[in-house]
Amino acid sequence: MNAAGSKPAPEAPGRAYLFDFDGVLVDTMPAHFASYRDALAEAGVPLDRERFYYQAGMTGREQIRWFCDQAGVQADVERIYARKNELAPRHRHLVTPIPENLALLRVLRAAGLKTAIASGSSRPSILPVMERFGIEVDAVVSSEDVTRGKPHPDLFLQAAARLGAAPQLCTVVEDSEVGIQAAQAAGMSALRFFLRPGFSPTG
Repeated sequence: MNAAGSKPAPEAPGRAYLFDFDGVLVDTMPAHFASYRDALAEAGVPLDRERFYYQAGMTGREQIRWFCDQAGVQADVERIYARKNELAPRHRHLVTPIPENLALLRVLRAAGLKTAIASGSSRPSILPVMERFGIEVDAVVSSEDVTRGKPHPDLFLQAAARLGAAPQLCTVVEDSEVGIQAAQAAGMSALRFFLRPGFSPTG
């Protein structure tokens, strides 16, 4: 479902919209995939694109641990994660904005509605991209702010708390299955966005 649309009708006080970042507001996924693929390859762990997209929404460390477990490889998760961050600058040119969802975000903010980013990515990965593309929200919740990533509801509940919004008044905009599961676990409604026509992260 494309989350963009016409200007929304006036909402009740306390309504908030929580956006995933990667694959929703900006297409960072090709850059992330390349960084994870290269770092994991050095540790002897293969990574294909479909498997990577299926796990989108989890924190980086959780993703690496899952990929290693699936490959049956015992590896140093922290070392691979650090190496992934070292490789990331090589692939920044692959990051592009998603115009329809950025337009939706601007419409919501212009209507006076509360907005937040709730992402399993790290703050150093998020903030420079926000600055590059002029993305503004009321709160940013990242992997540093929670101990459990998606599909657990922690990121979204933390974002709602920072906005002062009740979970039942929050709508989540997500592209991943684990993100939708997290929204449901938080008691929030959700909009599913597919960036690539005909592509589903669940295969």
